[in-house]
Amino acid sequence: MRLIHQGFLRPLGALMAGAVLVLAFAPWQWAWLAPLALWSLLFLLRDQDPRRAFGIGYAFGLGQFGFGVSWVFVSIHEHGNAGLSLALLLTGLLIGLLALFPALVTAVTAWLGGRAPGRALWVFPAAWVAGEWIRTWIFTGFPWLAVGYTQTDGPLAGFAPLFGVLGLGALLVGTAASLEFLRTAQGRWRLGVLLALVFLWVAGFALRFHAWTQPAGPAVAVALVQGNIPQEDKWDQNRADQILQRYRELTEPLLGTPIIVWPEAALPQVYHELAGTYLTRLQIAAAAAGSEIVLGLLRFDPERRVYLNSVLALGLDRQFYDKRHLVPFGEYFPVPDFVRHQMQVLDMPYSDLGAGEAQPELLRLQGLPVATFICYEAVFGREVIRDLPAAQLLVNVSNDAWFGRSFAPYQHFQIAQMRAVETGRDLLRATNTGITALVDAMGWVQGQLSPFEVGVLRGEVVPRTGATPYVRWGDWPVLVWMVVSLALAAGFRKRGAS
Repeated sequence: MRLIHQGFLRPLGALMAGAVLVLAFAPWQWAWLAPLALWSLLFLLRDQDPRRAFGIGYAFGLGQFGFGVSWVFVSIHEHGNAGLSLALLLTGLLIGLLALFPALVTAVTAWLGGRAPGRALWVFPAAWVAGEWIRTWIFTGFPWLAVGYTQTDGPLAGFAPLFGVLGLGALLVGTAASLEFLRTAQGRWRLGVLLALVFLWVAGFALRFHAWTQPAGPAVAVALVQGNIPQEDKWDQNRADQILQRYRELTEPLLGTPIIVWPEAALPQVYHELAGTYLTRLQIAAAAAGSEIVLGLLRFDPERRVYLNSVLALGLDRQFYDKRHLVPFGEYFPVPDFVRHQMQVLDMPYSDLGAGEAQPELLRLQGLPVATFICYEAVFGREVIRDLPAAQLLVNVSNDAWFGRSFAPYQHFQIAQMRAVETGRDLLRATNTGITALVDAMGWVQGQLSPFEVGVLRGEVVPRTGATPYVRWGDWPVLVWMVVSLALAAGFRKRGAS
């Protein structure tokens, strides 16, 4: 009976720890909870074999993703037009799949770490990094809730320009492993680990104020437009004129501002339907006032016979950026036809969109080269830095209305904010329903609009040059450390077994 009781309590504790970890992310942002939740997981793994460790890790994953990505149900059911049963099934399948990653991490930790308390100091962080890195690739990648994002405004954020969000995750998990080591280990190593831990967190805080890049010119006035069009109205052609009029009326008082940004898919019609009328009048007005307007819309590529999710820059000429990393199940459907016909997460009039060129020319706004990324592309730091260090500003447009009134828009903004910290570039972020914001090159929010309100955010951004270490090296330093650490652990285990 005692074994049954213990066998029940550990997974339950792990489930609760996984749910608590979510509170370290936006909108709560209790960053200090992240290392404590991870420490709790490692505490529960003590003296467990890989099979039991897998179950404990899976329970942790169910808590983390069951709570942290519960908004997927809203997207699929309310805006994807899927029935209740199908939405619950797909949401449950996603959560169950994502929970496998922490389960595998804990199993590997138990297998390679063994009962040696010191080995977990590097095995647990390395295994965790491996799990999160694989999650950025599988099914085109879903790195949502990578633990490093808990530090976007936290004490360790100063390390983001060096190691990116993946490296922040390694440092957080390393902190958890250090706390467990201090609890269990004996001898002189405890003092060394304690001093290293204190140094790590003090250095992270101090680096937060170090500028890795330099201004490339004077500040530029900008304005971001938040149209707040309900998702159910965005593609309703009966409301198209009303939507077009709203954006025109919001923009007219802004003319003369050098850079004006509208959200993703702001316009309710395809480019060729508006190119010679609405957009021409808008371009003439913008050019006459010395403004450039950046807006999201769909356009048709006649050569490839596909629709593209695009950004159009209107000034003296017209420039396009086409989204490169599409959303699975939203912009293309890697599922059988019988499922495809029952859901469409982003509720767009066209499914199976085409992807843009891998290395397009950068948009130039007021002569400044700009790295542009649309919605889901903000989740992939390695893809954003492809346009650096040439780009001097970051522009992110998104439509988070399909998240509904959940906490997902706050998580999404936290992710985009991290891109500014990693790259040392000011970020302009315009969204349909929020969160629209200006973020400086240090990652500090300079202005923000409230969600689900029509509004305009004015401010200034500073173009910058130079490259952070993360821009130069990407994730490679962290990945090399991960491989070496796991290889050494495997070698120690083999030597111990022999």
